[in-house]
Amino acid sequence: MRHVIVGASAAGMAAAEAIRKRQPSAEIVMLSAEAHPPYYRPLIPYLIYQGKPDDEILREPRLTPRDLHLRLDTRAVRLDPQAHIIFCVDGQGHEIDPPIYYDRLLIATGASPILPHIPGLEGGGVFTLRTWQDALEIASAAQGASNAVVLGAGRIGMKSAFALRHLGLSVTVVELLERIVPQQLDAQSAAIFAEAVENAGIRTILGHTLAQVNRRNGKVISVSLDDGSELKADLVVIGVGVQPNLELPASCGLRVGQGLQVDAYLCTSAPDVYAAGDVVETSDIVTGTTIVSGIWTNAVDMGRVAGDQMAGGDVTYKGAFSLLNAMELGGLPVISVGDIHRSPGDDVEVFTERRGSSYRKLVFLGNRLIGLVMVGNIAGAGVYQTLIREKVDVSDLHRELLGPRFHYGHYIHTEKKVVDRYVSAG
Repeated sequence: MRHVIVGASAAGMAAAEAIRKRQPSAEIVMLSAEAHPPYYRPLIPYLIYQGKPDDEILREPRLTPRDLHLRLDTRAVRLDPQAHIIFCVDGQGHEIDPPIYYDRLLIATGASPILPHIPGLEGGGVFTLRTWQDALEIASAAQGASNAVVLGAGRIGMKSAFALRHLGLSVTVVELLERIVPQQLDAQSAAIFAEAVENAGIRTILGHTLAQVNRRNGKVISVSLDDGSELKADLVVIGVGVQPNLELPASCGLRVGQGLQVDAYLCTSAPDVYAAGDVVETSDIVTGTTIVSGIWTNAVDMGRVAGDQMAGGDVTYKGAFSLLNAMELGGLPVISVGDIHRSPGDDVEVFTERRGSSYRKLVFLGNRLIGLVMVGNIAGAGVYQTLIREKVDVSDLHRELLGPRFHYGHYIHTEKKVVDRYVSAG
């Protein structure tokens, strides 16, 4: 049995692990369009200012499935599901001959950064941060630079800003919405981080966006905002979101919507072709709405299910969190899970508590916990996540949940569920 996996990041590696567990002797071929060996994508901002050694960002060899045939600098460009063949090119765009045959195929092609339509954006001096190579190019551009502008105050934008600030650049973050990290934080938690951002010497401009990138002899010299003001800039980083890489499934007419559509087994509209990770259209486990998730942990979960299915297992996929993030900004850890932006009323109860730079928010819908934000003290976050994922009736836990020392023991005395796979996040 030959399993071919297109993509060597979170979903692809998790699938390879699941396949090897079920089929110790199966052939696993993994294709990566990148020249670098597999790495942990959330850690690449450290490459900009050498905040971590490379070997801590690279995937540890002991965690890579044995006998994995990894082909770097190999980009899949066309798929023939009837013949079970995938066509590829190398890093220079030359066709690789012969094409690659598969018995089971996983499409884990991930996503690419969105580039807004802004005059002057095309060309040198403007960067996105999605790959190892992107981080190296930003680091190189920062050498000798004085001013950087980051468009987008989301997770990637803020991590880029802190990385550039570590190098001593003057950094300004421009965000169209009215707070930083708007998807992952509510107003109160964003205010805590705004203080940390200001203390780090990073300037933020909220409620505005870029109107133009200004150049002289092709080199970035400044940016113009939508209010007519101008900021000095030697380099610009764009962090306004990602979109799924659908070119491969589109090459053979696989069914797509917001992303590549799959069933409960993560099988696409073609037999023996599965998909996982940022390329997949799935449903929000809390709200049931259709989403395309760009979250590492969701990609890992999808990869495990897809790999198990490819190897003959019977696990099904129940959906993803549209929000499931653990990060650190300005030295403060934060975890946000589920539906955190609901307002009180219509059976919705919101509990908030702030003590200095520590903050906790719980959102309830009827007898269920549906959202969580924790800043500073994040103890027990894995248990809260379990309650949200499992849609547990928390009526008997309500008082303990609001208390300052809720822990796993409270849960296991009221619910006899297997939750250890989630608790590790806490």
